[in-house]
Amino acid sequence: MYKLWIANKNYSSWSLRPWVLLKTLGIPFDENLCYFETGRGKSSHDKFKNFSPTGLVPCLVDGKQTIWDSLAICEYLYEAFPQVWPADKQARAWASLR
Repeated sequence: MYKLWIANKNYSSWSLRPWVLLKTLGIPFDENLCYFETGRGKSSHDKFKNFSPTGLVPCLVDGKQTIWDSLAICEYLYEAFPQVWPADKQARAWASLR
């Protein structure tokens, strides 16, 4: 099962792209929240490095494969779920901008 690491949905719009996609299409996944840090101590970037090679969210883990960047996650999911992207070329281009 996919594991999707995201930050607070109120403050991380990048996290929402793959989260909404997975939810809307009914693709099973484990949601893992890792909140942004404020103040002193370990930074969010350092904490996110525990699951994301770049220290950024969102991050999708599929077995031994880790994909970061919201658009890259959507493209990765397309390989298993063609309904992720519209069949029409122009509609696909428009969808990737959102």
